[in-house]
Amino acid sequence: MKPTTLVSTWGDGLFAVTGGGRTQEIADQPVRSMAPDGRGSVLAIVGRHSLRRRASSGEWANVATSALELSCCMSVRDTIYVGTDDARMLRLTPGGSVLDPIDGFDSLPGRDAWFAGSAIVNGQRLGPPLGIRSVAANSNGSVLFANVHVGGIPRSMDGGRTWHPTIDINSDDGLPIPALSRSEIGAILASTNSEAKITPSRTAGSRCFAL
Repeated sequence: MKPTTLVSTWGDGLFAVTGGGRTQEIADQPVRSMAPDGRGSVLAIVGRHSLRRRASSGEWANVATSALELSCCMSVRDTIYVGTDDARMLRLTPGGSVLDPIDGFDSLPGRDAWFAGSAIVNGQRLGPPLGIRSVAANSNGSVLFANVHVGGIPRSMDGGRTWHPTIDINSDDGLPIPALSRSEIGAILASTNSEAKITPSRTAGSRCFAL
């Protein structure tokens, strides 16, 4: 069987490319933050408010919806975590159909210092909103990370119940991603504004990211 590559877009939906052929599986909607669900399927944010799952057969099914604008997702130990464009963290428990807010993320230390990364241009404020750009977990799913613009990279070591900061928010440009060889080196990588460095985290302790 030939492998299938999924290509998401900001406005034209999602395409599946297999061999020399291309099929549009989702049309005329933004598709964000594709992520594996650990069971051979793919999760994606569709149309800003819908979390969907693609089966290996190519069929898409709605998993949950939210009035909030969704930005990113990941599956960890059968629990799905979803970030929003207003910097909230939601959770879908196994067998559930509702994205529940994680109160511990709303009350994490230092949150009151977060700010939207915007600028005044010709008298108008432009730029992305304060929001969660991406989420990641370490290799065994015991540590969760969220990339907040602009709010650094909060971390949870108890399944999302409580969260704590790891880096100064002024270092943030973050896109925390699992390293390609994370099972071997146990690292989470993040890009930052600090001289365009790629900063690794090889521990869940206090020295989480070295800038």
